[in-house]
Amino acid sequence: MLVGVLLWVQATINGVGLQGDDRVGLTQTVDSIKEQLLAFGLPGLFVIAFLDSAGVPLPGGVDLVVMLLSWQSPSLFVLVALIASLGSAAGCWVLYRIARVGGDAMLARFPKEKQEWVTEKVRKNDILAVSVAMLGPPPFPTKLFILVAGVVRMDWRRFVAAVFFGRLVRYLGEAYLAVRLGDRAMATLQQHYPTIAMALALSVAVFLVGRRLIRKSAPA
Repeated sequence: MLVGVLLWVQATINGVGLQGDDRVGLTQTVDSIKEQLLAFGLPGLFVIAFLDSAGVPLPGGVDLVVMLLSWQSPSLFVLVALIASLGSAAGCWVLYRIARVGGDAMLARFPKEKQEWVTEKVRKNDILAVSVAMLGPPPFPTKLFILVAGVVRMDWRRFVAAVFFGRLVRYLGEAYLAVRLGDRAMATLQQHYPTIAMALALSVAVFLVGRRLIRKSAPA
């Protein structure tokens, strides 16, 4: 039931089922729902992160909400990042499950070369690929990594762990930035996000590769 509703909303907003004023009206409705959820604080953040990651596009995304709540409650910035990461992991899991059933049709929207490149990365090192994908700013094909993970039947536990870890690194960085810079945090993030994302992705890659090497070198 939930999967069906998410598919319908995503399809209609993308213009498959609705056109013109109807599409604008639905987008405005989704935006209104986001504003109402935001009023609920941390529980609302979880739902916003869930919907956004499940494929329902929300204006401003989760990043803005994470930074806003962290700025309002600096002592809770770690909790804010944790809840956003949990919601995002749950939403990505829904999209992953959809991809396991009908992922090939969804992948058809992406160029063949990009599909092959992402598939190669996921098959080579699924946890690293998905974790780093969670850090990428638009137009990085984060959703494509999720769909491919479902299509190639990546173990769901590894998938959820990779999503949660990547999102936690991202949201912790944004929350800390909001605490340190206040209302200047969003402008700073927008201006330097490619550099920040690259640094975070490199850190995640070094951590995961180092952890893997340590495990291999450990005595049996």
